[in-house]
Amino acid sequence: MSQMPLTHKRIARILGVSETTVKSYRRKFPDCIPVASKGKPIQFTEEALEVCRIIRDLFSSGLSVEETHVRLAELFDFISPPAFEEPEEENEVVEVVLPDDYKQAMSSLATSMVNLSLKQEQMLKKMSVIESRLQQLGLADVSAATPSSDPVLAELQALTERTEALWSAVSKLSSSDVTSEQDGSCQQFDEQAQKAKVHRLVPLREVISHDPPRKILTMPLLIQESEGVYTPLHGRGNSRITLNDLRASLMTHFVDEDAYTIRWSENNSGWQLDLLQERAQVPHNICLTMAQTSTLRGSVMVIKDMTTNGHEITPGALQDFISDVYSR
Repeated sequence: MSQMPLTHKRIARILGVSETTVKSYRRKFPDCIPVASKGKPIQFTEEALEVCRIIRDLFSSGLSVEETHVRLAELFDFISPPAFEEPEEENEVVEVVLPDDYKQAMSSLATSMVNLSLKQEQMLKKMSVIESRLQQLGLADVSAATPSSDPVLAELQALTERTEALWSAVSKLSSSDVTSEQDGSCQQFDEQAQKAKVHRLVPLREVISHDPPRKILTMPLLIQESEGVYTPLHGRGNSRITLNDLRASLMTHFVDEDAYTIRWSENNSGWQLDLLQERAQVPHNICLTMAQTSTLRGSVMVIKDMTTNGHEITPGALQDFISDVYSR
C-alpha cells in the first residue's frame, strides 16, 4: 500500500493545526518548505512535514519569524540563513526654522524697547522744563547730576535727584505766600487753589508699625452691634466699603491741618487702627479695634470696639462718621 501524499490538508491534520495555518507557514518561509510536486493539490516532501512541525513548536514558544528562520537554518542544511538588511544611515542636513511666535515676540520686544527709550526721553525733557520754571520762581535749587561712567546709571541718578528736588520744592508751596497783583479776593482764591494742588500731591501720612496683609485691607468692613448682630458699613451710593476705601476717603476729604495720620498695630485678638489728627486745633482722634471673621459670603473685618478722643462709644457711630466724610 502506497503512502498518502503530503498536501496542505494532510500536514495540517498530522500537526493538529488548520490548513490555513500551514499555508501561512509557506508565505512566511517561502524557501524553507520543500515541494515535491506543484500539481493540484501541491504535494510536499517528508522534510517539509518536519519543517512545519518545528515552525509550529517555535511559534508556540513565542519566537518571531526572524528568530524562527535562524533556528531552521541551523537545523536544516537546505535552508539558508536569513539576510538582514541594515538600514543605511543618511546624513541629512537639518534645517533649523524659527517659529513665527518667536519672531513676533522678538519684534514686539524691540518695539517696546524703542518706545520705552522715547518715553524716558520725553519724561526727562518735561522734568527739565519743570526744573527751569521752579528755578525761575526761586523755589528750588536743583543742581545737575554728577557725571557717571555708565550712561544708564547717570540717567537714573539724575532722575532720582530731580524727583526729590521737585517734591521738596512743591512741598514748600504749602507754606509760602503766593503774591498776586489782583485784589484781595483773587489773592485768597489763588492761595486756596495752590493749597489744593499741594494736597493732591502730598500723600496721606501713614505710620505703620506692622503693615496688614493686602487681603485684610480689601475685606468688607462690618460693625458688631451690642446685640451681636453684624452690620456692613456703607460708603457712597450705599456700597460696602473696605479699609482701603476708608483710608482713601480720609486722604481725599481731610487735608492740611485736618489730615489724619494712620497707625496700625497687631495684637493677639486682631488689629488696632489709630486715626490721629496731630495738627488739628480740635483733633478728632479715632481708635478702632477689629478682627477677621468668616461668614457665609467669605472673610470680613469686624470692628469690635471704637473710641473717640479716648472715650468709648458704640461702633455704630463709625457709620455716621463715614457718612459725614462722604458728604463733605
